[in-house]
Amino acid sequence: MANDKKILIAGAGPVGIVTGLYLARNGLDVTLFDMAPKPPEDHRAATLQPSTLDLFEELGLTESILEQGFKSRHFQWRDRVKDEIVAEFDYGRLAEVSAHPYVIQLEQHKTVYTALDAASRCPNLVLHRPAEVTAVRQGPDWVECDVRHDNGESATYRGDYLVGCDGGRSIVRKSIDVSFDGFTWPERFNIVSTPIDLGKIHGFKLRNYCSHPDRWVSLMQVPGEDRKGVWRCVFPAKPEESDEEVMSDEWIDARFRECMSAGPYPIVHRNMYNVHQRVAGRFRCGRIVLAGDAAHVNNPIGGMGMNSGFQDGITLARKLIEIANGGNAETLLDRFDRQRRLTAIEYVQAQSIANKRLLEEKDPAVRSDRLSELRKIQDDPARHLDFVKRASLISMWEKSEHIE
Repeated sequence: MANDKKILIAGAGPVGIVTGLYLARNGLDVTLFDMAPKPPEDHRAATLQPSTLDLFEELGLTESILEQGFKSRHFQWRDRVKDEIVAEFDYGRLAEVSAHPYVIQLEQHKTVYTALDAASRCPNLVLHRPAEVTAVRQGPDWVECDVRHDNGESATYRGDYLVGCDGGRSIVRKSIDVSFDGFTWPERFNIVSTPIDLGKIHGFKLRNYCSHPDRWVSLMQVPGEDRKGVWRCVFPAKPEESDEEVMSDEWIDARFRECMSAGPYPIVHRNMYNVHQRVAGRFRCGRIVLAGDAAHVNNPIGGMGMNSGFQDGITLARKLIEIANGGNAETLLDRFDRQRRLTAIEYVQAQSIANKRLLEEKDPAVRSDRLSELRKIQDDPARHLDFVKRASLISMWEKSEHIE
């Protein structure tokens, strides 16, 4: 294999480090830059889909992920208005198409640390942090990025290709003047975590979506630092509610009382943020390519954002390896753009928007029809399988691989 290609990666979050690890394991020289001194340990993405677990096998990451995370085979849709379970979906039906017919619930930073540990054993992978990419340029046969290091000094790095994995506010994307088309939802989300065992008290599965026209909630259990379990709840905040109000103990307590029962529910974490649905106008500009949140962002209902980003990164890594072995760069990178941009719109954007709208539907008749449709899907084996293939992003991967 030719290994004279040098790949620069802006961002060493989950997508950046997995992409870099894949490239380094296959003989390419990789240099990553991340502006944070260490991986953020706040409550971010925590769902690893079956499609991701299958892809991680090639990198030797899956076994460690399974040891650390909580395995969840089922997830429920509930109706808070009638206080009933509408439908329960079973990832076990994926056994014929996935070696891992279940979800693993694991905090994002633990997945990142697992990949970082594997990357530390690759001598051809170098990670600079804290180091902020401030600008990028490219020529006919090179790319460059300017990087500001933590000592205040700046340096310029040159490579053959640059991958932008630097998040929704991507400097790489902005430097190549690529649009980020879409919208921002009017309400904010407040992620609240409690150690109280909501599953034991209320019979929740490890993943649940509870619909309500005004106060829906999405909740899941993650291991927490002691593996005793922490329940992470996503509550929507109305546009007219102030940030101070939404972050208060009183507001959070009211949400728990509405959705479950009287507490107390001790809070170990709270974080409010704006929610976006956006896709880059293109994922490739010359020798610069976008992946993960730099290419597409979506609301978190369904656990699709990070997982689709892993598919971006591994698809791109395979293309760059093929280029290093003599493949046509224009053909391969143009195909990457078609594969990942089209499926981001068709699967991640469409499904995450549909999930949110189903949770919050206000029209009683429409709401009833949509929930009834979920019951029909649950009861039809073929539709049930198709539903969980789409939810797990296996359908997205299959579609992407067939795009020429």
